[in-house]
Amino acid sequence: MKKGDFVKVRAYGGKILTRRVVAVDEERCVVFVATDEEYRQAEEEGREPRCIGFPLWDVVEE
Repeated sequence: MKKGDFVKVRAYGGKILTRRVVAVDEERCVVFVATDEEYRQAEEEGREPRCIGFPLWDVVEE
C-alpha cells in the first residue's frame, strides 16, 4: 500500500468502504484514508487530505 492507492476498509458494522490511502504507519498498524473526492480536492488545493485512521487488519481484499 502506498499513498494514492485505492483500498477497501471494513467500517463499523462490517460495511466495506473504498478509500484512497493518505499514509501508512506500520509501527502503529494504522492506515490513514480519505474519500476519492477529498483526496483529489486536496491535491488540487495543495494541501493534505482530511483523513481517518483504520487498523491495518481492517483493510480487506474482495
